[in-house]
Amino acid sequence: MKTMKQADLRSIFTGQDVVYIYHNQIDARGDKAASENEVFTACEEAIEEIYTLIKRIASQANTYHFIVTADHGFIYKRDKIPATDKIAGAASKSNSVGQRYSISAEEINADGVCHTTVGKVLGSVDERIVSFPLASDIFKVVGAGQNYVHGGCSPQEMLVPMIDVKVDKGKKETSLAEIALVSLTSKITNLITTLDFVQTEPVSDIVKETSYRVYFISDNNEKISNENIVIADKKDKDTTKRMFRLHFNFKNKKYDKSQKYYLVAYDDKNDIEVLRHEIIMDIAFADDFGFFG
Repeated sequence: MKTMKQADLRSIFTGQDVVYIYHNQIDARGDKAASENEVFTACEEAIEEIYTLIKRIASQANTYHFIVTADHGFIYKRDKIPATDKIAGAASKSNSVGQRYSISAEEINADGVCHTTVGKVLGSVDERIVSFPLASDIFKVVGAGQNYVHGGCSPQEMLVPMIDVKVDKGKKETSLAEIALVSLTSKITNLITTLDFVQTEPVSDIVKETSYRVYFISDNNEKISNENIVIADKKDKDTTKRMFRLHFNFKNKKYDKSQKYYLVAYDDKNDIEVLRHEIIMDIAFADDFGFFG
């Protein structure tokens, strides 16, 4: 769906009351022992992918109401689960078993294991027994991962979010005008330096003006230059007219060429770093030449 053409995407939603989209990024990584340690990265990627998909469907398929939910939660432990927290015997008795549940014809009698019937859960006459660890223990299952588990009775596993998203028709998402370094600079050789920058996009109804603080810092966040204030408010569509030059005066001190230094820019309104460019400071200490007495 991410790569589908607009006409094909629109055809899926046209005339439909409900369309279900299944996203399996988290389980696909978490359920495998080799990749379960990537589950939090998978969570971040899933959020970004779902958000991007909603924006695309709203703008290209004329669909504006979404409900985002999950089929289950999960428990994740950074440390491997010790053998004492694994409950043996479930696999031999069950016709369906996971690390956090077992469905079988008989109860699994072990400390910390609770029971109910499938019928009570589903409101049916199914008399099969559902067994589940009350705490965070797991059933011993061959080939399963050790950190990422789900299917049990903990709030983390059973409670799921339901996010009701309504996109305003015709609403356009706005962003702030950004700046970028134009000068191909990796080394500073003088206490007084000029660098060229560009405002990457013109200010418009969807690109809003903002301001930035631009200066140099050391690896331990010591400010080593003056601070420039840049007002990103240019509306020219011609890129060359959005270019500008900044002057920097560096502290007269000894700089270590083996250490890291950075050109940084911060949004002046919310103090968020928007630019970080690593440079080498290759400046002879001016006092060594007797310039300052």
